[in-house]
Amino acid sequence: MKTVCIKIGGATVDAQGLLRELGQSIHKLLPDSNPVIIHGGGKDIARHLDLLNKEFTFVEGMRVTDSEMVKIVQMVLSGDVNKRIVNALLLEGVGAVGFSGIDGNLFTASRMFMRGLDIGFVGKIERVNTDLIKTCHSNKYVPVISPISRDESGSIYNVNADLAASELAMALKADDLIFVSDVPGVLVDDNVRREIRTSEIEDLIKQGHITGGMIPKLRSASEAVQKGVKRVHICGWKDSGTLRNELTTSKSNGTVIYQ
Repeated sequence: MKTVCIKIGGATVDAQGLLRELGQSIHKLLPDSNPVIIHGGGKDIARHLDLLNKEFTFVEGMRVTDSEMVKIVQMVLSGDVNKRIVNALLLEGVGAVGFSGIDGNLFTASRMFMRGLDIGFVGKIERVNTDLIKTCHSNKYVPVISPISRDESGSIYNVNADLAASELAMALKADDLIFVSDVPGVLVDDNVRREIRTSEIEDLIKQGHITGGMIPKLRSASEAVQKGVKRVHICGWKDSGTLRNELTTSKSNGTVIYQ
């Protein structure tokens, strides 16, 4: 049975009609695969922070997060966004269970520093406990995971969903890790690069071809491939056939990262 980790971003979750198509797409992967969904929710978080007049900044694609903001992020991701995705899957006949990295000690995190800067309650994952995922799969449930995590002292951290998806895919030794993005793939000179070797990634970043949120996404993809995930895909969303097509090399529209 193939294990397929699928990371969907906040912009994707927001797109009109997409959650319904996601449910249909996951349904098409069953029963030949064990899908796991990890989601972000950047646009929803930004909307809530705007409503509360809370300003925020980014460092290399990571949102600087103070103690008040991490509560808002947890509420939005683990509450609203997570349950919207679970609901969409249930409507398409897919058994789904939603939880966060805190539940069952799925993710143990520690504070992340960017270039020596303390960016607040932003975490990196130190350990993954896959017991809860295995329980879901053995009972025919698709796990839907918010990346909010905790450290050993109980502090709560906002963890980048791309990094969480990569860590989970590595721990599960997944066959495929698919990043569904708001762009059709990795764009270099305005064209989708169909394939990228892990050895090219840092050069593409240095040359300015890769910017913003695509930086942590590609670095996560690179580490995942180097640590046993067979293929990493970065693609846009077309329709309910997107996931199945990305897993079929001849029909893939996105970018495949390989060793």
